[in-house]
Amino acid sequence: MATPDQGAIRVIHKHRIGNRQFARVSELTYSASRPVAVLTWIHSGGERMPCVWVELDPARLRTGANRRLFFYDGVTTDPRFENPDQPAA
Repeated sequence: MATPDQGAIRVIHKHRIGNRQFARVSELTYSASRPVAVLTWIHSGGERMPCVWVELDPARLRTGANRRLFFYDGVTTDPRFENPDQPAA
C-alpha cells in the first residue's frame, strides 16, 4: 500500500459515488493554476504521479485551521464511476 505524502496539502470534500455521498480527504494540488483533488496515485519509474483527479471550483475552496488543510464547499464525483447514459439521482 502506498504511503501518503506526509507534507501534502489536504482538502476535505463531499464526494459522491453513485447514490452514496460521504466526506473524503484527498491531496490538493494544482494543474495549470487550477485546484484539483487527487483521488488516487500511481508509482511509475520511482515517481509518484496522480492517476485519478477531479477539478475543483476555486470559488468553493476555503482555507482550514492551518496552511496545509482546505475545505471544499462543493460535491465531487469519481469519474471512474460516472455513467453518462444515466442521469444523476
